[in-house]
Amino acid sequence: MSWRRSRNRSSPEPTFPPWSGRLAVVAKGFWLYAIGRSGHPLPVDADTHVDVLVDGPLAAFYTDVELDDFSQEVIDARARDVEWLGAIGYRHQSVMAALLRGGTIVPMRAFSLFGGDAAVRAMLREQGQVLGKTLDRLEGKQEWTLRIEFEPQRWSDALVRRVGALRELTSQIDGAPSGRAFLLRKKLDDERKRASREAEQQVVSEIERAVIDALACDTIAESRTQRNGAFPQINVLVDRDEEARLQELRETLESRYRDEGVALAVTGPWPPYSFVGTMSDDGHV
Repeated sequence: MSWRRSRNRSSPEPTFPPWSGRLAVVAKGFWLYAIGRSGHPLPVDADTHVDVLVDGPLAAFYTDVELDDFSQEVIDARARDVEWLGAIGYRHQSVMAALLRGGTIVPMRAFSLFGGDAAVRAMLREQGQVLGKTLDRLEGKQEWTLRIEFEPQRWSDALVRRVGALRELTSQIDGAPSGRAFLLRKKLDDERKRASREAEQQVVSEIERAVIDALACDTIAESRTQRNGAFPQINVLVDRDEEARLQELRETLESRYRDEGVALAVTGPWPPYSFVGTMSDDGHV
C-alpha cells in the first residue's frame, strides 16, 4: 500500500454512513468516536463513559445517546451556541486522546451518529477493507501540525528582496520625481499584495519539501485560502518517536526564515484526521 503526498484536503473521506434508515423510530443511538482493532483497550481516563462494539477484526468505540438531541433541526438551531459546541468538542477530543494512548485508531468526526448496533456492524463490514488498510497505514504514527506565521512588516520588507519586480520598482522610486514616485508607490503596493500570496505559497512549499526530505513522511499542506484566511499550515504524519526530530527541524527552519519575518509553531499530537480523509477504497490516495 502506498500513499502519495498531497497538498490539498479536498479528497473525500471514507464513506462511513452516519445515519441508519430507521432513525425515525429509534430513540437511542451510538455516538461513534473511532475505529480500532479488536482488542484495543477501552479508555480509562476519558471524561465520559465509552463502550466498544467488536465485529471480526475491528472495534467501534461509542457512547449511547438520545438521537433526538442531535437531530439536524437541533444542530441547526444550536449552530451558534459556543458553549454547547465547545462541550461537545471537548468531550469528543478527550475520548479520542484517551483512545490514542491505547494504540492506533481511525478517528471519526464529531456528530458521527448511528441508529444502533446493526448500523455500526453494517458500516464495519462494508468499510472493513478500507478501515483495515487505514489502520495499517497509521500504525505507530502521529499527526502533528506545523503552523507557518508571517509577521506583516518584516515579511513585507522581505518581499522586496525575494521578488525581482519589487526590487526594480523600489529602485525606480528612489530616483523618481515626486509625482512619478507617488504613482510608482501605488503600483508597488498593488504588486506587493500579489507577490505576497505567491511568495507565501513558495515558502510553504519550501518548508514542506524540507520536512519530507528530513523525515521521509507524509504531509498535507493547507493554504490561507483553504483555512479561511488563517495562517497556512502543514500537517505531518510521523512515527511516534520522531517528535524530537520534528522540533529540531522546526528550530532549524525558523532560523533560516527568521529574517523574513517567518515563524513556525508545532502543535500536536492530533488524531490523524488529515490522513484518513485522503484514502480511497483500495487504500490509496
